[in-house]
Amino acid sequence: MRKIKRFKIPSRQREILRKLLRELPLLRRAGFASEAEVTAFILAIFKLLDPGVVYEFNQDAHWELDAESIIHKEMFSACAVTLGGQIEPFLQTLTNEDRKTAAMIVLLEFLRSAVTFVADLVKEQAQKEEFDTLDLQFVYLPPFGAAVAPKLLREAVRLENTLALKALPVILDKLSADKIDLSLPESGLLSPRLTAVFLVPWQKARKKGKK
Repeated sequence: MRKIKRFKIPSRQREILRKLLRELPLLRRAGFASEAEVTAFILAIFKLLDPGVVYEFNQDAHWELDAESIIHKEMFSACAVTLGGQIEPFLQTLTNEDRKTAAMIVLLEFLRSAVTFVADLVKEQAQKEEFDTLDLQFVYLPPFGAAVAPKLLREAVRLENTLALKALPVILDKLSADKIDLSLPESGLLSPRLTAVFLVPWQKARKKGKK
């Protein structure tokens, strides 16, 4: 198991600002009066992030991820990434629902950055072993609510819900997810809330010139 706590993700301040400015009616309802206020809001959220990740390479499906079948018969990496425990208390302070939605848009952009960071690490690891990585398959994503999620999360391939519910506790246990303070309450919603759990399938790289 590999663990990285407090890794760096980019603020992407201008990119996220541009995305929020496409939601002008939402921003007005949320009480923002200027771009400067929106920028300050993004940076305030960024300062709350405490990202952590655990990931592990599984070879030849020695993880039985549910009692009746095995999700992957090939090789894959399992990953859990979180934005940390300071986010939920912050969201609870937001009494304006539109401001809370704006905050979720920002947070989902940061979660996308964290997922991409981890996926790139796995891809680099796979390439060293002469393997390619395939599209991510998500086992868990937080509820988006009314927020517009980035394409990576919005159009993500997800495991069928019943199978994901069975697989999630197994994956968290195999990853020792408590090392980054992840837990799975009876509600079925991970804590911290802004967390993603996903699989990255591997396949043997094709040699150049071969189809």
